[in-house]
Amino acid sequence: MQIFSYFLFLVIIGWVLFFIFLKIKNETPQDWQVDIASSATIQSYLLIKVIITSVLSLIILITLIYFRLYLAFIFK
Repeated sequence: MQIFSYFLFLVIIGWVLFFIFLKIKNETPQDWQVDIASSATIQSYLLIKVIITSVLSLIILITLIYFRLYLAFIFK
């Protein structure tokens, strides 16, 4: 149960951080183009954002485990 709790917290922390980092360095085109939405990004840097999110969520989870915070109490 504890390994599942760690995995679940990793996923939750990862999604929260990913949605936070999703808005950073988001470039939209200034000029209007045919057949392209005006809100479409030029370059979204998704791979970099996924890597940063994964590393940060692992660091947060390892910190929680290191300080022996009992994460499974939320699911009881």
